[in-house]
Amino acid sequence: MELPNILIVDDSKEMLTYMEIVLKTAKANIIAANSGMKALELIKNKELALAIVDVQMPEMNGYTLALKINESRIGAIVPIIFLTAVYQDQVEILKGYESGAVDYIFKPVNRGILLSKINVFLELYNQRMNMPEDLGLLKKFEENLTKSNAELADSQDKFRSFIEHAPDGVFIMDKNGQYLEMNNAVCSITGYSKEELLEKTLSQLITESSKEQLDSFLQKFLNIGTANTELTFRSKNGKIRWCTLDGVKIGENQYLCFSKDITLQKAAADALMKSEEKYRTLLNASPEGIIIVDTKGIITDVSEIGLELYGSESKKELVGKHLLRFLPQGLKSKFRELYTKTLEDGLVQSAELKLTNKNNVPYIAEISTTLIQGNCGEMIAFMIVIHDVTHRKKLERQMIHNDRMSTLGEMATGIAHEINQPLNTLSILFDNMLLAASKEDSLPKSYLEKKTAKIYENIFRIKNIIDHVRVFSRSQEDTIFSSFDVRESINNAVSMISEQFRHKLIELKIDIKNKLSPAFGNTYQFEQVILNLLINSKDALEEYEERIGMPIEKAIEINVCQSANYLTIEVKDNGSGIKPEDLERIMLPFYTTKEAGKGTGLGLSITFGIIKEMKGEIIFQIELNKGTKVVIKLPVAEM
Repeated sequence: MELPNILIVDDSKEMLTYMEIVLKTAKANIIAANSGMKALELIKNKELALAIVDVQMPEMNGYTLALKINESRIGAIVPIIFLTAVYQDQVEILKGYESGAVDYIFKPVNRGILLSKINVFLELYNQRMNMPEDLGLLKKFEENLTKSNAELADSQDKFRSFIEHAPDGVFIMDKNGQYLEMNNAVCSITGYSKEELLEKTLSQLITESSKEQLDSFLQKFLNIGTANTELTFRSKNGKIRWCTLDGVKIGENQYLCFSKDITLQKAAADALMKSEEKYRTLLNASPEGIIIVDTKGIITDVSEIGLELYGSESKKELVGKHLLRFLPQGLKSKFRELYTKTLEDGLVQSAELKLTNKNNVPYIAEISTTLIQGNCGEMIAFMIVIHDVTHRKKLERQMIHNDRMSTLGEMATGIAHEINQPLNTLSILFDNMLLAASKEDSLPKSYLEKKTAKIYENIFRIKNIIDHVRVFSRSQEDTIFSSFDVRESINNAVSMISEQFRHKLIELKIDIKNKLSPAFGNTYQFEQVILNLLINSKDALEEYEERIGMPIEKAIEINVCQSANYLTIEVKDNGSGIKPEDLERIMLPFYTTKEAGKGTGLGLSITFGIIKEMKGEIIFQIELNKGTKVVIKLPVAEM
């Protein structure tokens, strides 16, 4: 007896192989094809007991193939089972029933269910072909048919349940957009009940701004049978919402549509777009150069000022390239240190570096780096802020030099005293030698050696004073920081004013502890700090004495000691002190508590700037009418 034929059509080679393995136990001849055209060629002039057809295939889909299988056959129609995926082919399932499907098998295929269904249809085929005479066989045929119909009804119920409880809206409408049927999600999205929606058309819910998109959507239905778009609609409570709309034609005047509410996604996308616009505006409006780099050091964005500082006209020249590529070789290790410190602290502020632009023109920059983190604290990027301080540094150097010259002007009398003392000594020595020479025909060698030694000593003292004043008054445009001896710097500063203080009856006490570590900075700038503080103390003592109208014992103390990694320098006087209302402003440029004509108001401001540049701090401890103590803390130089 010839075995009945079963046609299996699927464009997936793996699926065909699986089906052939499963159907080995079935009493049937398997005809396998990987396309609709191939299937039609293989079954020409052959009887089929059953066809199992995949819905989604290129060139010819399952529905078209089903029609072609049965359109030229005379007599019994070939029963067709469609293969489909539940969540991917909901539209095709309804369309398949319209096309005459007798059953569906959902992927992934269950071996037991598949064989059970096939055996039912094989038995139906055999019964039909053999025209059974036995009533028992007829009864069994009826039972199998009933079971098959029950399974088909159960499959349809399951599918309708899936549709009804789907999270997205599913509805059927006619060519005019009239609602014919819908699931619960459509009611949730629109706010209307099913009864209310059955009285409405889609165009009645759509906003005026989406009318054109809806017309285009419906026109595509008429032309190609499928369409998709995004629309805005007004829900029952009057709020405007966004939705997607996908549809397919399933009948002469019926269209199956899927709708998804995307209002929240649209709002989030709109907020993100506005945020990005705000970010771009802030980035390009910043007066500083800003560079954004990712966690690997690749530049992702640059502000307009950042491009200007580098000398570039286009972001393309920098974006997408590694930051270190644009740095001088000597600064790469410094930037790696900044990177490490930013990772540890999250922020590095005002690191001063000497950079060069695209044309190798140098400029001084203050660099601040910030770690940018996500909502969960994860590292996203780094923001580097570059501030060109070349002009400011030039002005600061000029101010420091002007203050140095002003200080020298104020010390002129003291310097004259310092020089006059050895000159007077020289004058006395020469007078003594002349007087001795007038009394003796020849002077003893020991006498001459002693006197000439004194002469050379005083000449050397004068030379040292003049040399130090000359170096001190020199413009420090190319200030170099290095290790320096605080003791030597203080002694040099004191040497230029000690005679002046003696003349004004000011007692100067110096207590410098032994075994001090060197500080890191510039010795001449630190001398200027000490001179500024000593002159301020001198002026405060004289003003206090003049104000109370009676002489006082004027004294200034300089104490230096070391604690851990810091040197502490104290300059203390017993003058009038500073009023509380002046304390917060004395560091401001051009602010002074002295009488008109006395001081420029720059001394303390420059002092503060020098100490800050040396990574130190300065503190004022004041008691009104009892004196002032200025405490300076400087980090020791790294050995």
